[in-house]
Amino acid sequence: MNKKLIATAMGMVLAGGMGMANADVKLYGQIDVSIDAIDVDGGGDDINMGSNTSAIGVKGSEDLGNGMQAIFKLEWQTDVSESSSFTGRDQWIGLKGDSWGQLLFGTMSTSYKSAAAALDPFYRTRNQARNVGLQSILHRGKGEEGQGRATNTVRYDSPSFGGINFNGTYTLDNDETDGEDDDPYSVGLTYAGGPVYAFASYITTDSGGDDDAWQIGAKGTFGGAALWAMYEADGGLITTRSGGAVDDGDGLDIWNIGASYTMGNNLISLDYGVGDESDSLTAADDYTTWRIGAKHSFSKRTMAYITHAQQDFEDAGEVDLTSIGMRHNF
Repeated sequence: MNKKLIATAMGMVLAGGMGMANADVKLYGQIDVSIDAIDVDGGGDDINMGSNTSAIGVKGSEDLGNGMQAIFKLEWQTDVSESSSFTGRDQWIGLKGDSWGQLLFGTMSTSYKSAAAALDPFYRTRNQARNVGLQSILHRGKGEEGQGRATNTVRYDSPSFGGINFNGTYTLDNDETDGEDDDPYSVGLTYAGGPVYAFASYITTDSGGDDDAWQIGAKGTFGGAALWAMYEADGGLITTRSGGAVDDGDGLDIWNIGASYTMGNNLISLDYGVGDESDSLTAADDYTTWRIGAKHSFSKRTMAYITHAQQDFEDAGEVDLTSIGMRHNF
């Protein structure tokens, strides 16, 4: 079925110059493969190859007149290191207007996830921030219960007002037979102006009880140097999504700081983060984490990188991961 979907998407692109004269359709993707060496206290050491969010997609728009466009995106992820199977990523259809923003329907990132990705120089690699504790579990996964990519969702993004944008998502409960009757939502504000990028966002499953989290973050770029910081306050959702439990809405808070420097086609960076649970009833484990990395851009589309991250848990010990990889965007 997935292969048929890919064939259909590619057929749409090939048909762009024939049957879609008023539409703009683009095939795009990313191939990212790394060699990863993991060292776990107590066993589990391994050296293996990984495919890091390698994906292919098709996106496009059609001019409807009067400043309005129909827009769509269909994207699938594949593991090029092992097989050719495909799983869905962002897949939506919507409308976009010059004066009022855009409205999307389908599967897409929450306001909580999308804002923080801009702080991570190694986003969509094995050692990306959300994999090593620099960002929480709410920035990954796909589903209806506070995952980073929300299914059965409506999303609105406002136009820019002096660099300020508002966005929000609302997820419909697709299966009420699971005993839950909740409709998760997220809201966010971003600012981008000159050297400064900043955001604040909130997410909840709206299930009652310990079901939400909020975050703030900012990044400043000054010549070749960049500095950033981020804080996530857990109202229970981070901990419960991580398999823990809270009873007063106070769980695993997370913060991180980082810096990078770009010299020509090369970038080096360093991050440090802390996960701190303040509720003694939670099953979450306190930790500290740091990451160092470098990448070289051969061109605008091709790069190589090396990263090392260490996450030190208070109870479970250390996990070290070194990743050497290459990426090509098309």
